[in-house]
Amino acid sequence: MSARRWAAVAPALCVVSVALVSGCSGGGAADPATAPESPSAVTPDRGTAQLASDQAANPSGAGSVASQGAPLRIQKWLIPYGAKRKRDMAGYSKRHYGRFRWQLRNPKLIVEHFAVAGSVSAIHNTFALNRRDVEFHELPGVCTHFAVSAKGQAYKFVPTSIRCRHVVGLNQVSIGIEHVGFSDAEILGRKRQLRGSLRLTQELRCRFGLPVKNVIGHNESLRSPFYKELDPDFRGRTHGDFRRASMRVYRAKLADLGPC
Repeated sequence: MSARRWAAVAPALCVVSVALVSGCSGGGAADPATAPESPSAVTPDRGTAQLASDQAANPSGAGSVASQGAPLRIQKWLIPYGAKRKRDMAGYSKRHYGRFRWQLRNPKLIVEHFAVAGSVSAIHNTFALNRRDVEFHELPGVCTHFAVSAKGQAYKFVPTSIRCRHVVGLNQVSIGIEHVGFSDAEILGRKRQLRGSLRLTQELRCRFGLPVKNVIGHNESLRSPFYKELDPDFRGRTHGDFRRASMRVYRAKLADLGPC
């Protein structure tokens, strides 16, 4: 199937999971910021502190945007990512990139996604399950490193020193950010969510020394010079979330935040 046709039929991230729990519809679940479902699992943190350990493992990059004003507030809500999931990720990396590795070292890209889900809870619950995806039947389960709620709150699911399976051909070099929502336009049109997303992305790109052009949408994955895919069944496949036109708008607003 051509990349263009695949992008038209593959629904946004659901990354190949077709949402094991949320059904890619959000299911009406409340965000953990307001729901009492797991109060001990979500703890407030500050962006600089959250990313300090990541910076120790990934020392490239300039200063933090958080140091230019009020620190970015990130909620930590980590998904299970134990030894088995790391082995699964390393095995996936061997098959698709040629090296048995689960670590993410010196990321080159930040990839934006929307979840086809209506809450952070739905996204978290899907990513927490290390199950074979329903499309390719491969492990590990899909995930992104961060998510941004409709109100603009940032959540951390996975340390940026660990690979997440969120975009074919680029998991070995990229940080993934998921967004509650069902379309590019919906997210770009929600002021609080867009502001939170831009602040998180700016924090990360400055932390790792990435230019604005290295912030891409999932749909732009095949254009990336870092793209690598050894499996012919996966090669040339992408999804429809955050197309080039939408990312031109996003990158312009990101550039407006100023240099790192």
